Amino acid sequence: MRRAGWLALGVFVVTVPWLLSAAVPRQQRYILHVLIFTAIVAALALSYDLVVGHVGSLSLAHPAFFGIGAYTAAILATRAGWPFLAGVLGAVIAAALVAAMVGVPLFRLAEHAFAVGTLGLALVTSVVANNWVEVTRGPLCVTGIPKPRLGPLAITTLPAFYWLALAALVAVALFYRGLTTFRLGRAFHAVRDNEPLAGAAGVDPLKYRLLAFTLAAAIAGGIGALYAHYLSVMCPEEMTVSLTVNLLVIVFLGGVGSLRGVLLGAVLFTALPEVLRLAPTWRLVIYGGLLLLVVIRSPGGLESLLRRTAGAR
Repeated sequence: MRRAGWLALGVFVVTVPWLLSAAVPRQQRYILHVLIFTAIVAALALSYDLVVGHVGSLSLAHPAFFGIGAYTAAILATRAGWPFLAGVLGAVIAAALVAAMVGVPLFRLAEHAFAVGTLGLALVTSVVANNWVEVTRGPLCVTGIPKPRLGPLAITTLPAFYWLALAALVAVALFYRGLTTFRLGRAFHAVRDNEPLAGAAGVDPLKYRLLAFTLAAAIAGGIGALYAHYLSVMCPEEMTVSLTVNLLVIVFLGGVGSLRGVLLGAVLFTALPEVLRLAPTWRLVIYGGLLLLVVIRSPGGLESLLRRTAGAR
């Protein structure tokens, strides 16, 4: 029954554009835009949870890697004429290289110093994006980013981009699950739960923290590239520290270290405020109240609440 439920959900999610075909075109575009944004944010939150949830390091640098990937893809597409997939690969490599270079000195710091150091990286990257006008065009933004093209297939419509974003989310979710479930995942959790004991057992904490940090940055860079191609414009405002705050809310609201929880947190954080626009006067009050209720009733997030509910049956 559980497998049948997941299958039904998957079929529903895939067929959403067809189900919306009877809606008013303006409403259809709006709903698809929200769903695309939700898929992008969910994939980004999963990459963030690799560091926060599975090796226990509070990184505040994710906007930097997201922005590096987005700007790399945007510049390669607009100035060098690179195709979409090559630009995404370039974005992934650029973000991963930066993470690997800064990760070694940062992970030698104490826990709180590490968080401050990653915050500094995010702030420096944002300043560079604003002021390196020759490359990023600063506040003028990189414009004219072409829509994705996969061989002969051009992703020019909202339904097509919805399926592309959905495919990216599924790929990230499968990678996340494979990475955190088997032997490598056990090493991550050993470092998170008891670093001295993990070191005594032959698990190098620095090695595995740096690996999770680099892989998370690589995914964030790829998602940034997808985001830039979707909007066709990339501005410094897209990579501010507020993005980290949003990711922290999603991860801790859904449940740290949980695939299902992070996905639910992303949906609640991105889609619910749009649904509540039906009650514009009380929208923020209702949304804030629901978030507060979840935090009070289940400090472990939605995943903890779902497990308790399932255990009570």
